[in-house]
Amino acid sequence: MNEDLRVAIVGCGRIGAMYAEHLDALGPFRLVCVDAERDRAEKLARSVASGTVADSVEDLVERGCDAALVTAATTSHPELVGALVDARIPVLCEKPLTTDLARTEALGLRAEEHGVPLWVGFQRHFDPGFADLRARTAEGRVGRVQLLRLVSHDVSMPPLARLRESGSIFTDLMLHDFDMVRWLTGRGIVQVVADGSALSEPELAGIGDFDTVTALLRLDDGALAALSAGRLQPVGYDVRAEVLAENGNLEATLTHARTPGEGGAPEPRFRGYWDRFATAYRHQVEAFLTMAAGGPADPASGGWRDSYEALRCALAAERSARSGSVPVKL
Repeated sequence: MNEDLRVAIVGCGRIGAMYAEHLDALGPFRLVCVDAERDRAEKLARSVASGTVADSVEDLVERGCDAALVTAATTSHPELVGALVDARIPVLCEKPLTTDLARTEALGLRAEEHGVPLWVGFQRHFDPGFADLRARTAEGRVGRVQLLRLVSHDVSMPPLARLRESGSIFTDLMLHDFDMVRWLTGRGIVQVVADGSALSEPELAGIGDFDTVTALLRLDDGALAALSAGRLQPVGYDVRAEVLAENGNLEATLTHARTPGEGGAPEPRFRGYWDRFATAYRHQVEAFLTMAAGGPADPASGGWRDSYEALRCALAAERSARSGSVPVKL
């Protein structure tokens, strides 16, 4: 990697700190930290070898920057990403790019008009287990896909304040799964039926959200995908995928809790996305910076159009769940 590459982290909370660790391992880089809370930016800058602080995105643009990772709150993405692509700075933005289809498309087309790469943080594209499952499915080793099963369950409930900013469980947590259905099968989604409950956090019902959901998708070739997701899984961060096809099954078991010890309580294998997908995040960042430095774009990269299609499905699932599981066609 080019140690003179000027890389910005815009949003210095937990996810920004995780990216800083991966950058430090890949580096050295000239890292610039930007956050609405300057103290947080300064703290993150001190944690790496060559970190400095910019007062704002405008200040960052004025100084000059080669690549930016946007990890700030979802509600700030349109303004931040828009300013960066207008300045012709390649952007890797955490998902969702926005929770509005029109805004997502407008940002994406704006980036394309300027010739600026705009990646969205679908790190599962870079996970060895998912990538292998996709490759084997594409080879036709087990024949035509009939059913895809995906599971995504978090260990603990995020703060309600964050959930209010990131949209529903469909546009936040489950967005990865809607993206994976398309990415693993190469097929489009034509219909969604979804249902949800607020079992662990009843307050979610007050904001029209859920903590436990299911979705059944019909693909454009007639295959089906069955998805489940939840905000609370104490036995460990649980993310799995299975392809059932006419000649056999393929599975990517990405996490299971360890066998319970003498005390009877299972020990979580993974506490969250940051440790389960550490390798995927690092591969994603490395591919993004290679591209920003003038190298080729990795075909696994999740672009804004992937985000748009995943969001389109997520919003359809949201409508279905809120209307009593009425099927919604895309």
